[in-house]
Amino acid sequence: MTGTKPKLFLDMDNVMVNTLPVLNELARLPFTKPKPDQITGVFRDLAPLPGILTSVPKLAEHYEMYVLSTAPWDNPSAWQDKLAWLQQYFGAGAENPFYKRVIIAHDKGLVHRTGGLLVDDRPYHGASAWVDPAVPSAWLQYGADERLQWKNELTNFLLDIAENQEQGQALPAAITAANARPNPYLIHGDLKDFHAATWE
Repeated sequence: MTGTKPKLFLDMDNVMVNTLPVLNELARLPFTKPKPDQITGVFRDLAPLPGILTSVPKLAEHYEMYVLSTAPWDNPSAWQDKLAWLQQYFGAGAENPFYKRVIIAHDKGLVHRTGGLLVDDRPYHGASAWVDPAVPSAWLQYGADERLQWKNELTNFLLDIAENQEQGQALPAAITAANARPNPYLIHGDLKDFHAATWE
């Protein structure tokens, strides 16, 4: 162990927060905005995904934690609502594992050169740029493999990756070693063929 924790970046929507079912439901209703994610306040009171609240403290023992999320350009409330959500569930001060480590970016690929592992549910907004062994950075697609969810086996898999990094393995090798199992995980789906919701 070098004393420096590896970096773990978590997307918010559909990785930490149960966003898509709410927005899909709103998209079926009449409203005045072009898209449901532009509704003022829609991001503030969404439910956490099952398992995320117990997973984050465990991961924070082994990772330097960051949030890397996007927010609709035409919905300024989303930017503050995401921060308020994080403070509600993880604390407003230094006890929050993400304290002053929240990044809102429309192109997440701009951040990947800092190195680290990104957990995101979608390849766009720059997530797929994290497949870059030269940095090294990597992207794990939340839910591409049903087992890789907080309520299932994702936390333990991430802890295995961290342990391998703590033992001196570079990130790509750490993932490969953690995934050396009889039934390996699907780390991410096709980087190009992804079906978004109809309103996106």
